[in-house]
Amino acid sequence: MCAMSFFNYETDLLLITAASGKQAAALLPHVVKQWRRLRLNVSSTESANELRENYPDAEVTQHDLADAQACKLMLDGVSACYLITPPFHAKESQCGINVIDAALAQKDAFKFLLHSSVIFPIKHKMLNHDSKRVIEEYLLESTLPYAILEPTHLMESVDLVGMIKSKATVMPRLWNPDTKFTLVSTRDVAEVAAKVLSHPERHLYATYQLVGTRAPMSYRDAADLISKELGRDLKIERKTIEEGVQMFTSLITHGHPERAPFETRQAAARMFMYYNDKGLIGNPNVLEMLLGREPLGYLDWIRLTKKEVDADSP
Repeated sequence: MCAMSFFNYETDLLLITAASGKQAAALLPHVVKQWRRLRLNVSSTESANELRENYPDAEVTQHDLADAQACKLMLDGVSACYLITPPFHAKESQCGINVIDAALAQKDAFKFLLHSSVIFPIKHKMLNHDSKRVIEEYLLESTLPYAILEPTHLMESVDLVGMIKSKATVMPRLWNPDTKFTLVSTRDVAEVAAKVLSHPERHLYATYQLVGTRAPMSYRDAADLISKELGRDLKIERKTIEEGVQMFTSLITHGHPERAPFETRQAAARMFMYYNDKGLIGNPNVLEMLLGREPLGYLDWIRLTKKEVDADSP
């Protein structure tokens, strides 16, 4: 089956959930070049207004993925969905299940679901990974045509743009800075997602681990690289688990950590405890195969980000 027979990019409707997040922000510049009809779903009015300003030709909606009826409205008329569930949501698994059920209700009108999961969803000790495991299992047992992306720890979890602009000399870390990870940039994740959405017939029922760096590295290593590229010493400031939960929940609630339910705070704390001793280490061969090139390395990511910030500076 050729790509044009799978989707009609003039009439088919692509839905992207969590459309104001890091992954969607990297993906949108790719898909707006191809898809004439886009529906972007977010949870906040602030995010909705920003997307309407940046993507005036897209339909922007606000639906709660934890609400099954809202998901049916969100999926109405949708042909394809890039499913990003709200991370650390108290009902994240149910959010994914609701979207899958709503897609199934579209019957033949719905053609393909691309799920953004996480590397090693079997790591059930971390509740955010276990939530993705439940969604993956439900999707695998559904009758939907699908593919699954499993990105590892994101390079963009460090706000490098903010650090460059603020001339920061401190990098807070919410867990042991010597724990080793292999990392991936949302730039490469987005490029793969765009390729899968362009030719889903080549990727039906595939599950891809997306890892960018080959050699495991710690955030102490990352701080050293950033320091050298920015030309200033960067000190790591390790936070306690309590401080980390406060900072993390403030970030995902847009400055209102008191709104984070117990389940969200518990999931964050368990992740930090896990990262104190164990990281996420995978292999970049699959990502290199999908991209047709070597994935973006951490040093190249720093340099590319700095170049973009410098170009935008007055």
